[in-house]
Amino acid sequence: MKKILIGVIAVAAMALTGCDEAKRLAGEVNGTWGSTPQMLVNDAGSQATIVETITFAQDPDSAGGEVIITGLVSSTGSMTGTDAVMQPFELAASASSTVKGRWTAVDDDEIMMNLDVQKMTVDVDPSALVISGNVLTGNTESNPEALRPQMAALVKGALTRQLTARYTAMHHLDDVKVKDKGTVLKFEVGKTDYVYSNQSPQAAK
Repeated sequence: MKKILIGVIAVAAMALTGCDEAKRLAGEVNGTWGSTPQMLVNDAGSQATIVETITFAQDPDSAGGEVIITGLVSSTGSMTGTDAVMQPFELAASASSTVKGRWTAVDDDEIMMNLDVQKMTVDVDPSALVISGNVLTGNTESNPEALRPQMAALVKGALTRQLTARYTAMHHLDDVKVKDKGTVLKFEVGKTDYVYSNQSPQAAK
C-alpha cells in the first residue's frame, strides 16, 4: 500500500513539474515576435519571401491562449499568360496575410498550435502590381492597367495555397527556446529552423 501511495505521489509531482514548465515557457513566449525575410516560394519561375509577426497572447493562469500571425509577402515571377495576354510576362507583387488560432505549451520546449487556415485572409493590392512585360520579346504590354485586377487574383490564389500549406504544417513547434535575455525566439517545425526577435516594448530596454 505504501509503495502504491509513493508511486501516486511521484506521478503527481511529475505532472505538477510538467505543468510548471509549460507555464514557464508560455510566459516566456507571451508577446509579439518578428522575423527577418524567410523564403516562402523558390521555384524556377517564381520566388516569394515573407516577413512574419507572431503574437502569442497568454490567457490568465494558463499555458496557452490566442495566437495571431501576420505576414508581409513580396513575390516576383513569370506567368504563362491569360485570356487577355497570350505571351509570357513578368510581374512583382506585394501581399499581406493574417491567420489566427490557439496555442498551448505542453512542456518546457514544445508548443502545439491550431491555426484556422480556413479563415486566413490574403490581400493583394492590384495598384501595387508591377507588370514588366513580355519575357520573350521584352516589350511592355500596351495596357498593363487593365491586367492588374486579373493578375492580383492569380497572385492571391497562388499565395493562398502556399500559405495554407505553411500554416497547416505549423501545428507543432519543437525545441522552443527563448534566448538572449528574452530577445530571441527559436523553434523548429519539422526540419526547418525559425528565428524571431522580440517586438514587445520591454524587449528594447
